[in-house]
Amino acid sequence: MPFKVKCTLVSFTGDPENFPCHFNYEIGDSFTYDGERFEGRICNGLLKNMASVIWNTVFYGRGDYDRMIYLYSGLSARDPEMKKYDGVGFRPLKGVPEGTDPKYLSGIPAAPPDTLIKRQRGFTCDDTRTGARFICEPVDLANGGDMLTYYNRAMDILEKVKEQPGMTADEILQKYNDFEREEVYPPIYNLNVSLMLDEMAVVGYVEMIDGRAYPK
Repeated sequence: MPFKVKCTLVSFTGDPENFPCHFNYEIGDSFTYDGERFEGRICNGLLKNMASVIWNTVFYGRGDYDRMIYLYSGLSARDPEMKKYDGVGFRPLKGVPEGTDPKYLSGIPAAPPDTLIKRQRGFTCDDTRTGARFICEPVDLANGGDMLTYYNRAMDILEKVKEQPGMTADEILQKYNDFEREEVYPPIYNLNVSLMLDEMAVVGYVEMIDGRAYPK
């Protein structure tokens, strides 16, 4: 089930004082995509870099980045003597190098974390002198264009959860007859109902506790 996506300007990676944004963007400016339409101001300098990021956010939300194993390895330094151990020639750093610009540490923590990292997807405008940096995040379920059919399914499932909080995916399926489960698109079964519940939890429609859905 696709997400509605909001992209927000969070920083300038270049030098906006000497090379100001010609589109007059300001920190906090944003635009959204609902599966059919964009709403908000979009500079042409964003178009090349934003498409794949928005597409991934529509379908994966905040997910999949958390599977990148290097995020859990901490910082490193080149050390040819370690090649006999790691095959490439690096060693772990025990701290942040002196004088390091904090912006280079925003994506990878200095020390290996104990929990999964939920990185934000983002893109930067093509004008590197200014470097308008946007992050994208799921803010709702998409209901535009052909995504409306999935939205309608999700909202119907949500109504079932409101009527009987604490149901599992299997118990929700039992609230539908054979026609409603198998002949209405998209057909529903345990796996995709579970996915719908998980995605509704991401944007705050439900809370999942031990595989059971509760309305929020």
